[in-house]
Amino acid sequence: MTAARRAAQDRRMVKLVFLCRRRPDLTHERYAELLLRGHVPLALRHHPTLRRYVVNIVEDTRGPAPPLDSIGELWFDSLADYRERLYDSPAGADIIARDVARFMGTAAAYLTTEHVHRMPAAPPALGRRAPGGKLFACLERVPRMSYVAFRAHWLERHVPLALRHHATTHYLTNVVDERLGGGGPDYDGFAELAFASAEDVRGRMYHSPEGRAEIEADIPRFIARVHAYLVAEYVERW
Repeated sequence: MTAARRAAQDRRMVKLVFLCRRRPDLTHERYAELLLRGHVPLALRHHPTLRRYVVNIVEDTRGPAPPLDSIGELWFDSLADYRERLYDSPAGADIIARDVARFMGTAAAYLTTEHVHRMPAAPPALGRRAPGGKLFACLERVPRMSYVAFRAHWLERHVPLALRHHATTHYLTNVVDERLGGGGPDYDGFAELAFASAEDVRGRMYHSPEGRAEIEADIPRFIARVHAYLVAEYVERW
């Protein structure tokens, strides 16, 4: 499948983003172990309508940000598949609920529309840490800017700048359509930027100083606050 056809297919699916925090009695390392080795296999077994599943383990932040332990990305054919047909059986629902209680403290859920702007042609490897480095940025629009204006500026003005000036291997934007529950900040979008190495995320995000200046000049025109997380990406179903 070509990148263009895959992007068109992706836009037809519903994507949910979960911002997750561990139970207070667990370390971050233990939380990640329980999530990746315990919960992921159960989710793949008992969520029959789950089309794609990516787990991002938070390793650091880029600037001040609320504490998070993981960011989940889940794709479904429809929102009803998530709300009404998430489990294979009542027994499967009970297994998942008991497992989640072992490690999850809080989870804020967001319904989004994903836009794929840059993606490798080859499908990702499953079940292991993806190569390179990834930045997951949570965005709040500037005060008094409408949702429609924010979306238009981001997709029509900022995305071309990002594609031109960021040294990304893949780049996705997720426009928030609805906050589904669990509290959490009123984010308006999530940006995903992947780079060839973790060092690129930390110090070589831009092709040039001029490109960095252009990006940084544009951000305040539509974004009031950015909470950015450096994450390890695990693609579990694709």
